[in-house]
Amino acid sequence: MEDIFNAIEDYGLPVVLLLGAIYALYRFMVFSLYEVKNEFGARHKKNAEDMQEVKILLAEIKLLVESNK
Repeated sequence: MEDIFNAIEDYGLPVVLLLGAIYALYRFMVFSLYEVKNEFGARHKKNAEDMQEVKILLAEIKLLVESNK
């Protein structure tokens, strides 16, 4: 804690606050990017599974249509 006070004394309060704000913004950005990546990854996986189901159903419909000709 004493190091922080020495930094404030040496560099001034505005510079220390600016560095703190930049660090907080960096941490928020990294957290946000990881969360978005994980959320979209899960959504993409679910959409891929749903698409497989649609393809199977479409193939079954095509077979039914062809068998009724």
